[in-house]
Amino acid sequence: MKYFNGITDIEQAKQHYRILAKQLHPDKGGTVIEFQEMQDEYKKLLLNLQQKYNAVTNMNQSSPENELLSELGKLAKMLIKKQVPQNYLKQKIQRTESHLNKGLLNGIVKILDEL
Repeated sequence: MKYFNGITDIEQAKQHYRILAKQLHPDKGGTVIEFQEMQDEYKKLLLNLQQKYNAVTNMNQSSPENELLSELGKLAKMLIKKQVPQNYLKQKIQRTESHLNKGLLNGIVKILDEL
């Protein structure tokens, strides 16, 4: 970019455009070519910034999938807090005869208890 280096938001771009328009306008001593190049670059910059803004906005909007994941996360935290999975795993530990399984299940219970 020749005219709008370092511009990161739309408001900044608008302010910088006003300054450049006063400097580069043919009636103020600039050339038609310079003014047109600056305007073309400004339009491209605005489109780019608007697309980035829309992408961020769309990611932050709640979709049914995001809402479901959020609710499942809340449910999982509540179950862990109430020791539901830990109690289930402890029952499984008592029923299993494998020392390997008992060790693994005990490890999982300890992790869940720490959450």
